[in-house]
Amino acid sequence: MNARITMRANRAPNALKGGVMWAWVKYCFANYVVFNGRAGRPEYWWFYLFTLLGGFVIGILTYRTSGIGISLRGLFWVVTVLPSLAVTSRRLHDTDHSFWWAFLPILVVIPLAALGVTYRADLKAGPAVGVFAVIAVLAMLGFAVWVLILLCREGDAGPNRFGDSAPTTPG
Repeated sequence: MNARITMRANRAPNALKGGVMWAWVKYCFANYVVFNGRAGRPEYWWFYLFTLLGGFVIGILTYRTSGIGISLRGLFWVVTVLPSLAVTSRRLHDTDHSFWWAFLPILVVIPLAALGVTYRADLKAGPAVGVFAVIAVLAMLGFAVWVLILLCREGDAGPNRFGDSAPTTPG
């Protein structure tokens, strides 16, 4: 059997023991406003897992509380939003794409919001508005899937226009 795949059943890999994940999380927080350079898949996905689990745990712990729950969720968002944007930027750079690709799905929401205002104002709209809304939603989903594919792709080997290869270990 391949040595890379073989693992003892009673031993957790080092990543689950906290070594790798916490090292990448600390690395992302240390580079929380660094939008240039490159980030490999481990850096991005370990930090993404941290934000996902952190948000989930805070959501569960503060589910029934109103004031402190909103404050803790807001604080967690404020603490993680810049590092998340920065590591997303660096991850897209690793695949030789600009950070603006991350905003493409969000840009489709603007015409949808305008459409919602039109609907709320009881302006007469024909069936073309419904068709436009369906096309906009499909475009948003398509762009979101494309960005996900870019985030999952293997980075460029060697230097690209955004810098040298992404670090393979934190620090």
